Amino acid sequence: MPAAISSPTRPEYLRDLGVAWMNRGHDFMQQGHRVSLEASLVAYNEAITTLRQLPIGENPSWANTLGAALMNRGQLLHRLHGVEQATVALGDFDEAAAILAPLCESNSVRGNPWPRRNLTGTFLNRASLLLDLGQFSTANTTAREAVVLAMPYERLDLIDADLSLKSRRCLCDALGRLLVEPGADQNALATEASDLVDESLALIRHWTGRHPGVFASLALRLFRYGTRLYRLHQSQFLAEFIQENLLADNLELRAIALAAIDDALADQLRDLEFLTIGDPASEHRLGIWRELSALRTRLAAWNISAKSFSARVSPSFPVIPSPFGTDTN
Repeated sequence: MPAAISSPTRPEYLRDLGVAWMNRGHDFMQQGHRVSLEASLVAYNEAITTLRQLPIGENPSWANTLGAALMNRGQLLHRLHGVEQATVALGDFDEAAAILAPLCESNSVRGNPWPRRNLTGTFLNRASLLLDLGQFSTANTTAREAVVLAMPYERLDLIDADLSLKSRRCLCDALGRLLVEPGADQNALATEASDLVDESLALIRHWTGRHPGVFASLALRLFRYGTRLYRLHQSQFLAEFIQENLLADNLELRAIALAAIDDALADQLRDLEFLTIGDPASEHRLGIWRELSALRTRLAAWNISAKSFSARVSPSFPVIPSPFGTDTN
């Protein structure tokens, strides 16, 4: 070992050692339980200590590796400790971004997607932590940076599609939080969020045609988000949203759709006693009622009860943050 360190190939040795620590950290991270995550954090600490000894300005590959290690350590700190070590995690994300951003603009790495992907992941993970910190405006800005980086490639490569969808989901969460803040322009925010969720589900349909089920959990989360959003802010488009995105053979989506329609009909029912014949607003609400009632009848004919189905499958549902400020299933 001492001979290798003192040899002329010392930078290459340090790079290989750093990558070995990163691979060890990745393997522990994949196991997913707390003990393995703590072991993963130790490995990434070693990787970063090793990689920082490299003259990263001389080699874009070394810089990219260090940026990726910092991104992963920041994500691990958030995953293990929530917001308790947010300052350290944000420091890692900021350092990673400072290293990776110049690489994305450099001709020396043109054609290599990984600096851009690592920078996208850095912004995504940073935005996720900012959401937990309650810094919704900053999370909104950071998530947008991730979306901008991933969007041009989201229909070209599955890895970029995954990054784009997760970034869009994070941006949806940020918009949903901003939507209920005092003085918010709810119409503008709801319109932007609905466009975002529509585009995200269209992207999922694009990839599902090639890789069935590849983004199933994200589809559930975004579909549920969309039904809540349309129900509360654009109820006239709820039926259209459901029909456009509902897959006939997907029981989870059908259960979510039925529950959303029932909630929307209950909302409309409270207004029916105040309807006035010939009043445009009353006719509009009545039209929404009829459209949703007809859609519910068609869905019910598929022999599925949202309540009974949810009771059978809810343990496998991901926890889905509501766009309106509370976490619910």
